This record gives sequence, C-alpha cells and structure tokens, in this order.
Amino acid sequence: MTQNLFGWSSQIWLYLDQSGIMVGDGLMLLTFAGGVYSWLKRKDIRHWLYRNRFPDVGGRFDDDATNWDGIVFTVSRVEVPEWVMKQCQPSMIALVETEQSKTAAEKIADQAASLNIAVSSRHQVTDPDDPQQTCHAVAAALKGMRDRGLQRLAVDVTGGKTPMSLGAFMAAEEQGADTLYVASAFDAKLMKPDMTTASIRRISEVS
Repeated sequence: MTQNLFGWSSQIWLYLDQSGIMVGDGLMLLTFAGGVYSWLKRKDIRHWLYRNRFPDVGGRFDDDATNWDGIVFTVSRVEVPEWVMKQCQPSMIALVETEQSKTAAEKIADQAASLNIAVSSRHQVTDPDDPQQTCHAVAAALKGMRDRGLQRLAVDVTGGKTPMSLGAFMAAEEQGADTLYVASAFDAKLMKPDMTTASIRRISEVS
C-alpha cells in the first residue's frame, strides 16, 4: 500500500484538494469582479493614478476645450462669472459663496436664468480662510453635476479669497475637472474688472 505524504490519510488530502479548488474558484471570481469594476470605474482610476502630476498646466485652452457642460464658480464679484457664462454657455453652473458674496451669487443666479443656464446648487462657505471647506463644497458641486449626467466640467477659481481658490483647485484635481482663471485688467475708475480685456487662462486641464 502506498504511503501518503506526511503520513496523512487520503480523506485529509481529499479535503485539502477540495479546499484548493474552492479557493481557486473564489480568486477567479474576485479577479473577474475586479476587472468589471476597473472597466466601469476606469476614468476615476485613471484620475487617481495621475493625480497631482499636472501634465497640462498654464497657457490657454484650445477653443473647443472650453465647451464645458458645467462650471463651478467661487464667488466674490458678479462680472467674471457673468462673462464666463456668456463666453462658454454651459448648460449648468454651481456657486460656492460666502456670507459676504451672497448678494453677488444671487445676481449671478439671476443672470444664469436669463441665459437659460440652470443653477444646480449653491454652497455657502462659513470660513473663507479654510481651504478644506471650499474643497468639500466644490467637490459636492461637481458630484451633483455628474449625478445629473454632465461629463465635461470645470472650476473657475478666479473669485473668492486665496484659500478658497486653493481649495477649489484641489477639489477639481481630485474630481477630474479642468481648472480655469480669468485674467483681466482692473478699471480703477469704475472699481471693477475691465471685461473687455478678459481672457480665460488654463490652470490645469484634464488630459
């Protein structure tokens, strides 16, 4: 009679063989499920893999690159968001405001309505010096737009205090949205931006 390895009984080896088959089948199912998930979430995974590498920074957007479906604005003044809406004609916008810029945000929302642009959400930041608050607000605004089926999104970081712009930029990078800034001269007599000199500048573009 042939002696089994280690002197274990045939029954034990049978159990081990069956256990190995079950583990193999389980790993195969996990691999298949992982492949399906990776395919469905390929854009999110790509954004995560390439986050904070900034392959396309600075300069200007190509003309066809500014056809965004939705734009999130950090709000301080009315002139810049109004100008951007007229230039880019998005189907939807979202506003991240402070208590001080609430009136400006209301005017922007009214202007959007007159241009047949929907306002998907408004988010108020209680501490404009805390970039984390703005980061969370912008991320929520972008998610809300994507939940409504919008694909090409951008964040305008022109308005608001510097920490707000930083928080908005971080959210845009995390969510895979373009980031833009509007450069313009300032009219000292009228005490507002001279939008006749305005241009859209690229901070970061999703490749």
